[in-house]
Amino acid sequence: MDVITSKDFNNCDNGNMAVAIGSFDGLHLGHQAVIKKAMEIARKNNMNSGVYSFVPHPLKVLKPEKAPKLIINSIQKEEILEKMGVEFFFKQKFTEEFSNIEFKEFVLDILIKKLNVNHIVVGEDFKFGHNGKGHVNSLFNLGDEYGFDVTVLKPIKINEDKISSTKIREFIKTGKISKAAKYLGRYFQIKGKVVTGDGRGSKIGFPTANISINTDYVLPPDGVYAVYVNYKNEKFRGMTNLGYRPTFAGENHSIETYIMEFADELYGTNIKIDFVDFIRTEKRFNNSEELVKQINKDILYTNNLLCYNI
Repeated sequence: MDVITSKDFNNCDNGNMAVAIGSFDGLHLGHQAVIKKAMEIARKNNMNSGVYSFVPHPLKVLKPEKAPKLIINSIQKEEILEKMGVEFFFKQKFTEEFSNIEFKEFVLDILIKKLNVNHIVVGEDFKFGHNGKGHVNSLFNLGDEYGFDVTVLKPIKINEDKISSTKIREFIKTGKISKAAKYLGRYFQIKGKVVTGDGRGSKIGFPTANISINTDYVLPPDGVYAVYVNYKNEKFRGMTNLGYRPTFAGENHSIETYIMEFADELYGTNIKIDFVDFIRTEKRFNNSEELVKQINKDILYTNNLLCYNI
């Protein structure tokens, strides 16, 4: 997949394009449907397929206090798009200046003249241009005038419930991890770097990887979760604890992961954690022996759970 940033839009040579447009801030099943439709149209019409999206999220620039926490970061977005088979990813740097562009200018100067777009695919609630004055009817009108096609998709629903990034964030925030995965079409995942901890896990026989994240993720409630750990293109079973480690009077919030049947040195490396399901809340134990007993129970439960969640 070719990744082209907005500063290079003038220099790209991508041929005729069918492009999906949106913020795609979660790349959930609804977003994927829009993108797959653009890819399908591209194949049928011998065009290239592309995705046009914004970095950062528009609200981060326009109303920072209302900007949502992230489900995926920009690197994860690229990884998912490439796995889907998208040929071109157009990353528009979203600035206050860009937000003032009128919708007609946006379509003609950027999509048509710079990116050579022949077919635009969006969701039915898509708005664009200064103050969101452009809408799907505006696209159809411009398409008729300037000779490009437009396809609009209705929202994807699960049991009559419309899939949205807002709902997925709420699922994650309230610990409904498996429901979030159902709407995402994959597990909710965080990426982070393994850093040095205090070594308490090793002392009780369960060494953990302490994860430092530099993405403003929406995170599940504190507690213990069954997870998969992705490292060097391999997947390992594990358990992740979010919280303050009350048994050891921890003062700082931490993300610690115990990886089963794993012995490699991880310090300084980046790993990905797929949250599969919630196990239990954080609890303060009277001593380390009680904690070890509970961890062994958690391991049995996690192994059984992950047998049915691949």
